[in-house]
Amino acid sequence: MNPPIASVAQPDTDSIQAEAALLRRRKALGAIGTLGAFGLGACGGGGSSSDSTSAPSVSTLAGLALSAGSLSPSFSSSTSSYTATVANSISSLTATATVSAGGATLKLNGVTLGSGVASGEISLNVGSNTLTLVVTAPDGSSSTYTVGVTRSAAGSCTLTATEVVGPYPLYAILSNASMVRSDIRESKTGVPLTLTLTVQDISNGCTPIAGAAVYIWHCDKDGLYSGYSASNNAGQAGLTYLRGIQVTDANGQVTFTTIYPGWYAGRITHIHMQVYLNNNLAVTATATTQMAFPQAITQAVYSSALYSKGQNSSVTSFAADNIFSDGTGTEMLSISGDTSNGYNGSLTVSIA
Repeated sequence: MNPPIASVAQPDTDSIQAEAALLRRRKALGAIGTLGAFGLGACGGGGSSSDSTSAPSVSTLAGLALSAGSLSPSFSSSTSSYTATVANSISSLTATATVSAGGATLKLNGVTLGSGVASGEISLNVGSNTLTLVVTAPDGSSSTYTVGVTRSAAGSCTLTATEVVGPYPLYAILSNASMVRSDIRESKTGVPLTLTLTVQDISNGCTPIAGAAVYIWHCDKDGLYSGYSASNNAGQAGLTYLRGIQVTDANGQVTFTTIYPGWYAGRITHIHMQVYLNNNLAVTATATTQMAFPQAITQAVYSSALYSKGQNSSVTSFAADNIFSDGTGTEMLSISGDTSNGYNGSLTVSIA
């Protein structure tokens, strides 16, 4: 007699289908782990590795300058934090920043600023002030720069830098009474410039110095100096334009009416100045220095029709200038105005 055949349970159809579905899901998850997120995107969208998202195009500053004070350290696109110190007499300044990429936006203390365009006047409190610049690229990425500006307290000041007397001082005119004049233009044309200079005594609490003779001279819009004839300054002997002397009043101030200087090969825009105490022009000057001009304003002037030489192609930055390469912190004029109506410039000169 044959042994009984054991009954075998038949597999449940629904269980088989469920296990098959689970296996398919596990295989799919394994594919995700192998391909990664990009692999899925490529498979689903029919793309390839060249479709990956491009790196952010972070925009940076290509230039930064202040109308008063010098950046420390000197500007570098890789530096994001600077400091500057200005005299107590500087109650406001402007900043000019240039971005490195087209389409980027620039904000200074939250106010939109055009690339390469000077800001409006920024008020300075005595002590610490912070300028914050944010450069935002078209893709939304941004870079932030800060400038800590310290305005000196009243009664404190920094000795104005001494510079070489420079070319063409023409000392013969110091004994000429007609050179004591406020308007030094004579027949020279150019964008009008009114200079107000204040002389103060650093060794006496920065008090104004009255009765000091201030002698200034500078080149015309074409880069020529009066009083000398040379290969690069031909035909100017015997002339006295753009030179003058004024004596400081009780506030230590003098004012000159002149034109915005031009430039000549090898130097950035500047004005020469000497101070003689007690209006004594027969002795050696107590102080000899040079005045510097904000680059953004200089470039605007040299773009105007009167300045046919155009931009200074020989020296394009203070760092490249043999006089101002060590800084312009005590020599930078504070300038306001425009090319249509002229400019007003001021500088406080601290002497010992």
